[in-house]
Amino acid sequence: MSAKNLFIPSKNRILSAGNEFHWNLGDNEIAAESTMFYHHVFPPTGEESRVFTGLTGSSEAGDFFSFTLSVPYLDQDVMEYTYTLNDGQGLALSHGHSIPAPPGFEGVRFVDADDAQLTIRLDRTKGTVQGDFVATFKSNGYRLAPSGTFKLTRSDQ
Repeated sequence: MSAKNLFIPSKNRILSAGNEFHWNLGDNEIAAESTMFYHHVFPPTGEESRVFTGLTGSSEAGDFFSFTLSVPYLDQDVMEYTYTLNDGQGLALSHGHSIPAPPGFEGVRFVDADDAQLTIRLDRTKGTVQGDFVATFKSNGYRLAPSGTFKLTRSDQ
């Protein structure tokens, strides 16, 4: 089973000054129009995580496209860490994109990466993170291999 938080952007973008989130698909570099970096707490268990998102488009326009990465919260002021998907360290990476929907609805599909690696440098005191990631999506007919970088300031402080 897989569960995802779903934040679909309104027409007003959330791109804090200084935030950057870029990814490459082949030779095409894409810059996020909206970014998020926040601390998430799952209420039933109290499990904490850090979430990093970059996206373009909107579900309303039918051109939504995103990458979301999350890692477990570690109680460290400064951390430099490399995570690899499915190694027990807790990295999650998903991709979302618009899909055709019936009249009156907006369609978005989210898929999990099959392989991924994320290297981050997070400064909890400053509320900043820098990261590099690579991923492969090959299940269910996907053939997507993004690589990207981000430099974000927490949006929930």
